[in-house]
Amino acid sequence: MNQAILLFPTRSAGKALFSSRVAGLSLIDRHIRTLHRAGIRHVSIILPEEIEPHLPSWTKNLAISKRFIKHGQDVELPDPNSSFLTIFAEYIHHHNSISRLLKNTGATDKLVVHISPQPSQPIPFRRANETFAEETNVDSACASGLFLCPPSNKLANSFSHSEDAWQIIINESKRILQKSEEPLWCRVGVKGGARAAKNMLFSQVTKKTSGFISRNINARVSIPASKVLVETGLSPHAITILLVLTTGLGSAYLVSDPKNYTTLLLSGALWQFAAIFDRCDGEVARVKLCETKFGAWFDTITDNFAYLCGCIGTLVGMNTLYPNNSLYNTLGLTSIASMALTVIILYRYAQKTGSGSLQNYLRALTDDVDDKDKIWIQKLMQRYGFIAKRDFFSFYVFLVLAAGQLSLVYWFLVAVLHITAVAVIMSRDSMNRHIALTTNR
Repeated sequence: MNQAILLFPTRSAGKALFSSRVAGLSLIDRHIRTLHRAGIRHVSIILPEEIEPHLPSWTKNLAISKRFIKHGQDVELPDPNSSFLTIFAEYIHHHNSISRLLKNTGATDKLVVHISPQPSQPIPFRRANETFAEETNVDSACASGLFLCPPSNKLANSFSHSEDAWQIIINESKRILQKSEEPLWCRVGVKGGARAAKNMLFSQVTKKTSGFISRNINARVSIPASKVLVETGLSPHAITILLVLTTGLGSAYLVSDPKNYTTLLLSGALWQFAAIFDRCDGEVARVKLCETKFGAWFDTITDNFAYLCGCIGTLVGMNTLYPNNSLYNTLGLTSIASMALTVIILYRYAQKTGSGSLQNYLRALTDDVDDKDKIWIQKLMQRYGFIAKRDFFSFYVFLVLAAGQLSLVYWFLVAVLHITAVAVIMSRDSMNRHIALTTNR
């Protein structure tokens, strides 16, 4: 099942709803992107007569066909013999909500009503008591404006020809309720609805692979910042350059010439802000549903460029403080060489696997390789690999520079860069076998 109907209300309600925006996107734009992310490839959009739709080029180029239908016209689904999804336009869903409904509902000749616990914004579950009397545990749940419909041209056309789509659902004799425990949806056609929907979407932006500090400290700053950034029209790439790269390079410049404590403190603060802002570009991309492989690669390359500059800046700063210490110079050069070698190997792995994130290497190194096949260095990385992740590393740099201890940053860098290089080199054979297995599946 890969076809859907997106239904806007008739008359003035439809016009007002059509002009609404949620988290930086128009309502119709957001719905199309969400349906595409959930696996829908054909969408019929029913609009009031006087509305002329406008879509941005990014949405126009998505691999999903879009047919605009005026109220009162026949729908004519691409595949009339297949089930179809119907979503009322005033109900914003996270794409996982739709995906789970499609996954959890098997073939059925009944209309499936998606219900779930009430979100923060109470939404009335409009139903006839006598019709739903036999259903259990529905009083504490609400209809989410999302329905899985059996093959039926009559039902599809009724949504276009009727002025009360809810009454069609209420009157449908063959109907079941599909309960979801997670309220990943919100009604926007009410006061405060757009804000509630925005909060719901941002509640899902943190990746499961994020480190402890990223989830519990950085997110407290990045998510409020992203809620502002998503309304500015700035692309994730622009956020990466304007916020992540500039703060990272600013930190590197300051630490390269540690004149006084203020310089070190400001450098550490910028390094930490770079890690916080590094969440923002991804958060905005996920909320606006505009993630791309190019974006992942762009984020990775700029991040590593900032890392490299930060490391070089730290090494130069130590040389400034201790100009005649050959040990610092030698270890500084080998640290840079270790980092360069590590990045080259990681990039080659990313190319082979088609991933733009270097973190996938660490996950594969520790999680996807059988314990019996792991060498001692892999087991060490599995236990202590979080130290090399940006959230931990940046927070450590901030705290240490705030204490005025540049040398502790230097020795931490030297240790982490050399150990990481050794781990990556020693695990190459294991990772090559892993690549061969995963690509042949």
